[in-house]
Amino acid sequence: MTNGSIALLCGIAMAAGSGLIAVEAAGQIRRQPPAAVQIPIHVSLKIAGEAFESSAAGKCTHAPKASIYNVLSELRSVELSADGRSTNLTWWHPLDGSADMVNLSISSASGSHSVSTVKGGQVMGSGTVTFEKVGSGGIFTVDVKTAKNVAISGTIKCDSFAPHLAEGG
Repeated sequence: MTNGSIALLCGIAMAAGSGLIAVEAAGQIRRQPPAAVQIPIHVSLKIAGEAFESSAAGKCTHAPKASIYNVLSELRSVELSADGRSTNLTWWHPLDGSADMVNLSISSASGSHSVSTVKGGQVMGSGTVTFEKVGSGGIFTVDVKTAKNVAISGTIKCDSFAPHLAEGG
C-alpha cells in the first residue's frame, strides 16, 4: 500500500466517523443522519385505571409540514423506552383544520395497548390527543380507548423537540 493510499483511507475513515460521508446513487446524495438527540420525557398515564409512569430520555421530534395518506399535517412524535416499558406516540395535526389523528402504542410487563385514529389507515380505538406548546417543548393530553375498550388518559411531556427526519430520507 502506498503512502497516498494510506492517506486516502485515513481521510475516508475520519469522514465516516464524523458522519460526513455522502453516498451517491442514481444521482441522489444521501447524508447519514445525525445521532438521535435524547430529550427528557415524562409519561403520566392511567391505563384501565392503573398508573403508568415513566421518566427518562427519549426521542421527541417535530415537522411543521408532513403528510399522511395525502393529508398535509403538522407532525409531532415521541419514542420512549425505559425499564421494560415503552411509549410511542405519533400526533398528526391536519393543516386543513380537520380533526387531529394519532397512533399510540404502550407496552409494559403487564401488556400492550394500541390506538390508531389515522383516517386512511386501520382505525383501532377512538378518542383524542391534544397538544399544548410549552417553551421549546410541550404536553400531549391523552384521552383514548383501545379497540378492546381499555381507557388510557393522562399526559406525555417532552422538554423539547428535535427536527423530524422523514422515513426513507
